[in-house]
Amino acid sequence: MTDIHSHVLPEVDDGSNNLEESIEMLKFAEKAGVDKIVLTPHFRDSYNMRKNKLSEKFDSFKSVAKEMGIKAELFLGQEIYRTEQSISLLKKGELLTMNESKYVLVEFNLRHYSDVTEAVYEFVSAGFVPIVAHVERYPYVEPADVREIKEIGGLIQVNAASVVGKPNKKYKKTVKRYLKEDLVDFVASDIHYTRENHMEEAYKYVMKKFGKERAEKLFSFNACKFC
Repeated sequence: MTDIHSHVLPEVDDGSNNLEESIEMLKFAEKAGVDKIVLTPHFRDSYNMRKNKLSEKFDSFKSVAKEMGIKAELFLGQEIYRTEQSISLLKKGELLTMNESKYVLVEFNLRHYSDVTEAVYEFVSAGFVPIVAHVERYPYVEPADVREIKEIGGLIQVNAASVVGKPNKKYKKTVKRYLKEDLVDFVASDIHYTRENHMEEAYKYVMKKFGKERAEKLFSFNACKFC
């Protein structure tokens, strides 16, 4: 499996406090069957590290992880909180796309309305392919919005925890509907050290409900576009 959304890189956001926590997360992911992981630290609020510094930290961490026996392939991206400056910063090379591709992981406000479809259109017009992070968590996004996002050229990511309804069932109903309508492009962990990794359980759920071919697309094949 390929995990395209993770907060594993240590000491850059709220994902991992130190090297030991990061290695523990990677080992668990490997045991769950994940062999490719995109590290996507936040770019929002106080988590504002830019591309060059993150790349340095990633290269160092990648070397140490290999020395410590991690076999999973590691790639670098960024989860970018959408603001009016996001596209400009991307064009200037100050923010990270997914493994230096045209694909960009974008998140929006979890409480207050944001015009996600308009933002997706802006990213696409600028030459990027936006992946809307954990779309099920935005209370103002409706199924019609998700369909429009796809029509415009955006892609949809949901969290593995939401697929299986853990730690609560709040988002499972929404994700199930999106899966039934074949609107989902990626299932990813969005793992932090304080969150359980549900990738293996989510894969088994999708395979049982929608078949192995769909599961392989959502957990592996679609990510081949950038890693």
